[in-house]
Amino acid sequence: MVWLLAGGLLWAGTACAAWPDRPITLVVGWVMGSGSDLIARKMADGLSKELGVPVSVLNIDGADGIFAHSAVAYGEPDGYTLGLVTPEIFSAYWQQQTGYSFESYTPIARVEQSAAAFWVKQDSPWRTLDEALTAIRKAKPGTYSMSGMTVGGAYHIAIAGLLKAHGLRVDALRPVPSEGAQPGFEALARGLVDVCPDSLHEGHDLRRQGKIRPLAVLARERLGSFPDVPTVRELDGKPVSGGTWRAVLAPPGLAPEVSTRLTEAVQKVAASSDYRSFLEMYGFGAATLAGEDLRKSLAEEHRHWGDVMGELGLRKRK
Repeated sequence: MVWLLAGGLLWAGTACAAWPDRPITLVVGWVMGSGSDLIARKMADGLSKELGVPVSVLNIDGADGIFAHSAVAYGEPDGYTLGLVTPEIFSAYWQQQTGYSFESYTPIARVEQSAAAFWVKQDSPWRTLDEALTAIRKAKPGTYSMSGMTVGGAYHIAIAGLLKAHGLRVDALRPVPSEGAQPGFEALARGLVDVCPDSLHEGHDLRRQGKIRPLAVLARERLGSFPDVPTVRELDGKPVSGGTWRAVLAPPGLAPEVSTRLTEAVQKVAASSDYRSFLEMYGFGAATLAGEDLRKSLAEEHRHWGDVMGELGLRKRK
């Protein structure tokens, strides 16, 4: 019996040490060509070289990432199924659309963070963020509208946090949902909505065309790709930040040895000059956070989303 037990432990240790010995799948919940897809493919390419096995991207689009996030949350903890997860895991949980939360994953590393921005039409009467917030404060809630995000999505929560930090109602802006950022930006350029809260890189083309302009970015410091756009804190002293991010997470119960090696590999790819240049080229934000630090960050953001969604009337879970 002792020999069998020892043999079993030896086999298990050998199996762990052999990881990875076959292809790995990185699941992403958004369509090909989207920001998440571009990041997933760049990360997969780097991990393939780092781990010595093919890493392929599987797009499972639909339900604001729920299908893809579920595939990871309920996946086998063998190190061969990973997910590029986005903050929509929070909204899905608080709206009772899923039975899992951020705690249902093994945290590996955050590999990108895109700050929200306060975009207006080029000929908007609001020349500054203060003018915009003053007008919104004086108007009846819902008078002004925003688009370019899903209701309860990352950019919706970010702009609600901005409003709350300035003493406004979180529902002061009426959301006009759109499938992705571009339809929202087009609506903004045509004057159909007043604000778009999406990232600077997503609105860059229309800005170059002189159709829209950003009043501020919701980041801790100015972004290297857009050095002329001030942060909210620079403008009024309020340390407001928010937006979306992408993190590599694994199913729960992943063996510590595999988790450690995977975290090291993801961090190495994320820190590489090739990956950083890619982020810079597309205007994505570099913000790596790993392991237990990532888990703590997810826990804090999970609570924040719950609070804001409660004030928005979107929270269904206690």
